Amino acid sequence: MILYIDETENEKYFIVVGFLTESKLAVDQSFKHFQNITRRMNIKEKYKGVVFSEYKSYILDRSYRRIKNAMLDEINSLNSKVIYSYYIKKEGAFKQSIKQKIYIHLLENIVKDINEQIDVIFDKFGIAEFEQQIQTKIKKHTHVNSISPMNSHEEPGLKYVDNLCSVIRRYLSRDDQYDFYRQIENIVVEVKCLIK
Repeated sequence: MILYIDETENEKYFIVVGFLTESKLAVDQSFKHFQNITRRMNIKEKYKGVVFSEYKSYILDRSYRRIKNAMLDEINSLNSKVIYSYYIKKEGAFKQSIKQKIYIHLLENIVKDINEQIDVIFDKFGIAEFEQQIQTKIKKHTHVNSISPMNSHEEPGLKYVDNLCSVIRRYLSRDDQYDFYRQIENIVVEVKCLIK
């Protein structure tokens, strides 16, 4: 099994989302199928480069909901699960050092909820020391075969989980005006955060 990880936040929540599925090959094939569907959609030529380069959630959520819906349908077609854990922010500043500790804690919550052997891919932070801390902590779990940072520009599974992050964030914030969550609710698992 492979677990793709990304995070998102707003003024109230810090959320880590995992997209667990059979294999990288299955995700890569699924993403090619999704790209073929979306490339047939009627999108102005001048916007295609922006939309199709990364399929970023903030672009799809605002202006390309048909593409977002197609992506969620594609995710549903895989044998997969969406596992998330979140932290409710306290008043005041949310420092980077605190955010990094909470990220690792939430990621561990997700990893502990999985019983199968997994390979973990998380979205690169560009902070080598922090990425090393993540890898060291998560590798301690015996069912984790490997863990590595990757670039979301190059990894289809990270494009999927980026969009799943926005769905979960909107759902928790009661801002899911386009009902994206309903499309995936049957495969979603929440893992409680024990940090208060």
